[in-house]
Amino acid sequence: MRNFFGKTLSLLSVVASLSIALSLATPANAQSFGTSTASSGSTGVQMNNGVTNTGSQTMQYGSGMAPTLQGATNGTIGPQGADATSVVGVNTAGTVRVNNLANLEALLNITANGMEILGVAWGGPTMIMGFMHMAAGTQDSMKRVLYGGAGVTGGLATPGAVNWLVASARDANLFS
Repeated sequence: MRNFFGKTLSLLSVVASLSIALSLATPANAQSFGTSTASSGSTGVQMNNGVTNTGSQTMQYGSGMAPTLQGATNGTIGPQGADATSVVGVNTAGTVRVNNLANLEALLNITANGMEILGVAWGGPTMIMGFMHMAAGTQDSMKRVLYGGAGVTGGLATPGAVNWLVASARDANLFS
């Protein structure tokens, strides 16, 4: 068992390192290639290889440097309603609207998943110990089995119950 676990762990580490290496070696494809010649009747710029470029891409021909970042552009989305939250100092020209329900939902999902892990991690061994005590003929063995089953069931049911409550609150417009 120990040898199998060691081989599995080493295989997972090799796969993880290869996936990281491949993701770092993949180009961003942000540069334009070839010389640009304007095409007639097209809104973009026609490249020599037949690829239409919108004209907003950075034109760098083999310089090997990263493209220059563009500044903020004016947006048309403003705060909607008197209770809209705006963040000052964000690198945009317009107002940024914060979705507080999404932040609350993410926090509740993290908490519910933690409760699921704790319920299964406590309930499973408790139920197994109850079965072991049942085989030995101990008096309170059935109580341990029931507590363990309740822990596992409660842990598995928590994320679904939290998602149901958040969806009901969103559908009833309780957060708007």
